[in-house]
Amino acid sequence: MDLFVISAVVAASGLGVRLTAAVSQYLQLRWRVQQEQAHRQTLQTLSRSLPRGSRLEEVYSDGSRLRLTIPQQPDRPKEHR
Repeated sequence: MDLFVISAVVAASGLGVRLTAAVSQYLQLRWRVQQEQAHRQTLQTLSRSLPRGSRLEEVYSDGSRLRLTIPQQPDRPKEHR
């Protein structure tokens, strides 16, 4: 093989590696966006179904926390523990 063919192969393989990395990063970001959308939809559905006075607190990245506070309903007897 001559030097020109070798350098063309090296350049093409370097381009292939970069292209593969870019596609991989794109797919990871796309997956993350889909997960965030599903998460947001779930929280919206949950918050619509909560009784008045309820609180939903969410803290992430990644000092993780999800806190749900539901006030005692007046028509239900208190539970004894």
